[in-house]
Amino acid sequence: MDLPKLRAVAIFLVLLLSPEFLNAEETSEAGESSCESTIIASVPSRPTVSNGTDTTQCGVLELEYGLERQWQGEGVRNDDFSGGLRFGITPRLDFHWASADFLGVSDAAGTHRGFGDTWLGLKYRLSRQSRYVPSFGMFYSAKVPSASAVLGGSGRVDHAISVLVSKDVRRLHFDFNVIPQLAGRPGTSGFDHNTGFALSSSLPLSKRFSLVTEGYGYTALNSATLAWASTMAGVTYQVKPRLLLDSGFDVGVTPYAPRQRVYFGVTYAVANLYSRMRPGR
Repeated sequence: MDLPKLRAVAIFLVLLLSPEFLNAEETSEAGESSCESTIIASVPSRPTVSNGTDTTQCGVLELEYGLERQWQGEGVRNDDFSGGLRFGITPRLDFHWASADFLGVSDAAGTHRGFGDTWLGLKYRLSRQSRYVPSFGMFYSAKVPSASAVLGGSGRVDHAISVLVSKDVRRLHFDFNVIPQLAGRPGTSGFDHNTGFALSSSLPLSKRFSLVTEGYGYTALNSATLAWASTMAGVTYQVKPRLLLDSGFDVGVTPYAPRQRVYFGVTYAVANLYSRMRPGR
């Protein structure tokens, strides 16, 4: 990157993280919570593939982790302990870090264990929903290749740019994502590309329990990775505003989809770091 571009990026980051920018963005929208609020609530992205347009509460550090077992078919099984953190940079922008911290792949050759790939991303909410119009957002993420080839790692950087749409319809909440992806080709230059689609819904069953359903899938990436689609059903349980548990299962609905998946996870909003860094605390 040349010097003018570096300078522009540096100026943007300084403005983005400056108190003046934070305060201006806070006051520009009625009802936004303070970036130094001591009232903390989690904004989970689990257990769905789709992302909502709501971002992590401004200033809040949030953790999420989960266990899952996936049956790929043809005698292949994956065990995964994965998760990461999110941080609310502004009321509209948050940072995402996610990684498959422990990955096990079992097939006819035996079981292979190790670290998976790491993803870094930024999500920005473009607008809030109104009575008839949904909210919109964008989410860019990039893969840092850290998984070995035996665990399915490509050794190349991937990119994904998601268009996010969210809407409440009476008691139902819907999230719809269109996810174009560029996947680096192993051992050569260039990218393969495909597009993911995901539509999830959430329905409160009680004060703490909610039913979550989702249909999602991807178009063909190349001749070796064909199009597929799956469905998911699960429940979430809100222990307290900052702590949420989730569990459920997936079932593949097309020939090339993973056959089944079961999962359990937790999301926890740790603290508002902006509030803790405030002078006098």
